[in-house]
Amino acid sequence: MLLISFHGGSGGTKNVYSYSTKDGTLKSQTALKGVPGSVKLDELRALVVHGSKLFVVSGAKKTSTVLVFGPPNKDGEFNYIDTMISEGQSIMHPFGLAFDPSSSHCYISNQDSNVVAKVKLGAEKHRSISGKLGSGCQSSYLSGKYPPPAAFLDGTFVASQTGELAGINLKNIPDVKKNDGGLGVDGKGTPIAAANSVRDVAIANGILFACDEVHSQVNMYSLTDGTFLGAGTPSAKPTHLAVHQNGLWVSADETLCWSALPASVSGASLSFHNVAITVPAQNKIGGISFDDAGSVYVVFQDGTHVTGSGSIGKCAVTAGSPPTLSSPATFATTTNDTPEFCLWVSRKNWAG
Repeated sequence: MLLISFHGGSGGTKNVYSYSTKDGTLKSQTALKGVPGSVKLDELRALVVHGSKLFVVSGAKKTSTVLVFGPPNKDGEFNYIDTMISEGQSIMHPFGLAFDPSSSHCYISNQDSNVVAKVKLGAEKHRSISGKLGSGCQSSYLSGKYPPPAAFLDGTFVASQTGELAGINLKNIPDVKKNDGGLGVDGKGTPIAAANSVRDVAIANGILFACDEVHSQVNMYSLTDGTFLGAGTPSAKPTHLAVHQNGLWVSADETLCWSALPASVSGASLSFHNVAITVPAQNKIGGISFDDAGSVYVVFQDGTHVTGSGSIGKCAVTAGSPPTLSSPATFATTTNDTPEFCLWVSRKNWAG
C-alpha cells in the first residue's frame, strides 16, 4: 500500500491516507487508529517503517511528537502503540526522521530549533519503543569545535548557524559556521523565528544527509561523531530525501535530482543531476518513495496549508547515472490539503 501524510494545519487533514498499490483505490482516510485524545495528530510529516513498526512525525509547533503504530490490518489501518518522543529542548516542529540501521539511534530534523537531534532508542513494555536525548547523543565533533561555555540543545547532532532562535530557553548556544556544518536559517524577529530551515534527513553508508534548504545544499555528516563531510548542491532548494539502491534522490522545488551515494565516509562527495520528470504547472515536488516492482511514487504539491491540493505521480525507473523515468501516470489526487510525504509499504515490512 501507499501511505500519504499531509501538510495539515488549522482545519487541515490530521490523519494519513492509505491507498492500494494494486489498483490505486483509496483504502482509508483515517489510516492511523486508536490515538488517545491526549495525543494530537497535526501537521503530519515523515512516515518511516522500522523494526516492524510505523513511525509518524506529528510536526505542529505545539504538538511536536513522533508516534508509534503497529502493523496494518486488512483495511490498511494502523493501531497506535505509544509516543516515542515528545517536544523538548531540540524537538521543536519536527519534519524528517531517519533510523541508523547499524545502531539503536534515530535522527530527527526540527524546523524551529533548526537542528538535527540524535535520539537513543529503548524498548518499553507492550511492544513500544522510547526515545531519549541522553548520553552519547551529542555530536563530539561540535563539542570539540565549540567547547564550554558554549552549550547545545539536548541531543544536537547537527547544529544551526543561528543558535539562539525564538522559543529556545538556553543561553550560550553558538552560531555554528557553515564550514563546520551549521544549518542555514532565515526568518523574522529578534531572536529569529525560523521561516526556512532544515528539512528532510536520510542515512546511508555511515553518513547522515540533511537538507539545508536555505543554502540550497544537502549536507553530509559522519554517523560516528558528527564530523561535517561537505555538501552537494542540487539545482534548487532541497526539501525531501530518499535513498534507493545506490542513489540519493532529492526533491528541490520543481526538480527531481539524483546523485550516486558515497560508498563510505572517506572522501564522501555528492554530484547531483536532474532526473527528467513532468511536473504539473505551478507545483513543487514533495515526498518520494519506491516499490519493489521498479516504480517510484512522487508527491506533487499545489500550494500549502489547507488551501493547497496535489497529486501523486507514478513512474517506472530505469537505472542509470542519472536514472530515467518512463510510463508516467497519476496514481492519486487530493483536493482538501497538500500532500507531504509518501511511503510504499508491503506485507514483508511486518514481522509475524
